Amino acid sequence: MDPQTAADQLATAERAPTLNRPAPTGERVAGVVSSAALFGALWAAAEQRVPLALGIPLCLVGLAVVVGWNYFHRERALRRPHTSLESGLGIAAGFLLGLPAGNVLWDTPDSTIGIVVPAAAPALALMGYLTSRWRA
Repeated sequence: MDPQTAADQLATAERAPTLNRPAPTGERVAGVVSSAALFGALWAAAEQRVPLALGIPLCLVGLAVVVGWNYFHRERALRRPHTSLESGLGIAAGFLLGLPAGNVLWDTPDSTIGIVVPAAAPALALMGYLTSRWRA
């Protein structure tokens, strides 16, 4: 095998893909909308005390949104690896869905603050995860 010359090595390095390119605008808009929708759906369901038959699918859809974004960023080609903060926020967003699930699935009498704060926790963790992933 011939060793490459310095010019060949430089040309190969210049053709390498860029892993730190910023996220497209459509991805950012979809992330903000999905995070806001997650918060709104959990808050409204807890406030309206939806029946169990509607609360279970709602919580599963919320989990699908969180896992879907995590999967999207992990399986996406030409993306930089996750940092420990990003991995932690992605996992925390899924686990924090348990906080509003108590209000959504069971008829727990709670104040508005007791409904808003648990609904905001997974949405904020998801938004933190996405914002961290979007930095260039």
